[in-house]
Amino acid sequence: MTCLVAYASQTGFTRAYAEWIADDLECRAVAYGQATDEDVAAYDVVVMGGWFHAASLAGGSWLKRMRKAHPNVRFVVFGVGATPVEWTDQVEEGLARALPSPDFDDVPRFYLRGGFDYAKLGLCDKLMMKLFLKAQEKAAQSDERAAEMLEGMREGFDGTDRDAIVPVVACARSLLDEAVRP
Repeated sequence: MTCLVAYASQTGFTRAYAEWIADDLECRAVAYGQATDEDVAAYDVVVMGGWFHAASLAGGSWLKRMRKAHPNVRFVVFGVGATPVEWTDQVEEGLARALPSPDFDDVPRFYLRGGFDYAKLGLCDKLMMKLFLKAQEKAAQSDERAAEMLEGMREGFDGTDRDAIVPVVACARSLLDEAVRP
């Protein structure tokens, strides 16, 4: 059976995960804007990855359209963000907001830690980040997590980890196995 990895990436962290997942699944990875309706219809499983941005998941609208247009295609979603994986409350909140119940209850979802590279942001995002960092400075005075986040954002970091894709790949393989069975 066939699989595709579609992704939205601004600074390269989500693209890195998408390419690793595609390598392990022996399929191709494409930016979601390059995956047409006809492309998606040709696959049994589509793994879609996007980065968290302003309380939403990049590529989320595309995912909703594709799921509606192709009800027989199974989707797996991974979201990439700067929040440490161990901060499960914030991770779960972000995933729930980006993939709300009940619309996405049947979609396996995963969170992968990305990174932050201010230099790769567009002008609008750079301005938004300046405002965010200023707000974090106040919060960091009394919030340990805010202080940790502020430090990472100021210095930039790469938190990608190839081993983190193991459950995403296993889930996609399981769905592909189900598609093979009669």
